[in-house]
Amino acid sequence: MQPKALVSLSELEHINSDRVIVRSHGMRNEMNTCASNSADVVIIGAGAVGASIAYELSKRGASVIVLDGGKNIGNGCSYANAGLLAPSHVEPLATPANVAAGIRYMLSPGSPFYVRPTPRLIPWFARLVASASPRRVQAMTARMRELAARSLQLHEDYSTAGLPTGFRKSGSLDVFLTEKLFHQTAGVLRSRPASPTTEEILSAAQARELEPMLGEVAGAIYRPQEAQCGSQDFVRATLEAAEQLGARIFWNTQVHQLPLASGRIAAADTNNGRFTADTYVVAAGLGSEQLCRGVGIRMPMAGAKGYVVDLAPDGPSPQIPLSFKELKVVATPYSDRLRLCGTLELGSDPQAMSARRIQAIRDAGHRGLPELKVRRTLQTWAGQRPCTADGVPSLGRSTTRPNLVVAAGHGMWGLVLAPVTGELIAQGILEAAPSMHESAFSPDRFGTLRRFTPNLR
Repeated sequence: MQPKALVSLSELEHINSDRVIVRSHGMRNEMNTCASNSADVVIIGAGAVGASIAYELSKRGASVIVLDGGKNIGNGCSYANAGLLAPSHVEPLATPANVAAGIRYMLSPGSPFYVRPTPRLIPWFARLVASASPRRVQAMTARMRELAARSLQLHEDYSTAGLPTGFRKSGSLDVFLTEKLFHQTAGVLRSRPASPTTEEILSAAQARELEPMLGEVAGAIYRPQEAQCGSQDFVRATLEAAEQLGARIFWNTQVHQLPLASGRIAAADTNNGRFTADTYVVAAGLGSEQLCRGVGIRMPMAGAKGYVVDLAPDGPSPQIPLSFKELKVVATPYSDRLRLCGTLELGSDPQAMSARRIQAIRDAGHRGLPELKVRRTLQTWAGQRPCTADGVPSLGRSTTRPNLVVAAGHGMWGLVLAPVTGELIAQGILEAAPSMHESAFSPDRFGTLRRFTPNLR
């Protein structure tokens, strides 16, 4: 459905002059003087994905409301991650290698991929296993990396346009500690047809010349076109840019239900009242499953917990993001810290942090960067990455609820894919782009709930 009233940017600037702008928790909350709770599009979720959608819709002239239950940015998995914008790493969670690792390391809390088979997780994991056919993985990896490459360009475009996302075209280095995995990976790269992207296979000496902080390694793969940014910087910058274009952000606003009328979403009911729109976008991370269930759409999701350890170096620090392939740890340098990210937990207590895992990440950092000296630990953190049961995001318009759009389940790739998700969703809502109807990403692909109690208006 087309928005009710699209206006030019100059008109939006005039409209903005009639708004009251207040500061709250470091971000602006805008209130129209007529206190309207209606817009062309209501977005549920103000993480990296929701913020990108808000920005892309707003710059195309749509009126936008964003609802989030948190007090400020970074309440969910957008709080912290590796910040590595590496399309070469993007793939479905459902791959034969990941399934094999999940089975091998099941019940092994110290492993890099820990699966605790709780009753709720078993059917989800079974669906993940069934989705890991080589043919599907090949097709989905190619498509997701195509999207990630476009998203990387958009990340750079945002930075060029003046959005302070912390974007830096740093390049990235995949580091191999063993000859076996290095030669296997290098062999695969050499066997591929010529690619427009630049990948350089480096010897151990060449890798240490590029990054002198490395210890003993077998070799590395250098990708100079890849980049990094800050997750919270990105969310803050895109939300503020959306606000400048007229979007309204409502914090401390939890969506309780999406009531139906004549088979369509009628409103978003919250603790701060009712919000209405022509189109509703669910981009609420793990909370998307319950919201979709409330309108009869099956969306099996699980939280894949990842860990972050931020260190304040005492002396030299790496200058380029490093992915230690055998250790399953990424080291990303920022101006004030070195961030180590790694491990994946499925089925564990979402509130608990494993001291064993945190120490394993520290040990991996020491092994990969033996000369690194640490003044102090700045923070340790664990966050739940929302993963669908077939390992790829849900993106697009529902055929069951025609004015519902879903953008959730990005797993580890939310920050990487956020800009392209925003672009696809905005084009789909405002221009009826076909990208909103890719069957592999359809929010209806898991089926509908035969038995559910609809929330009626």
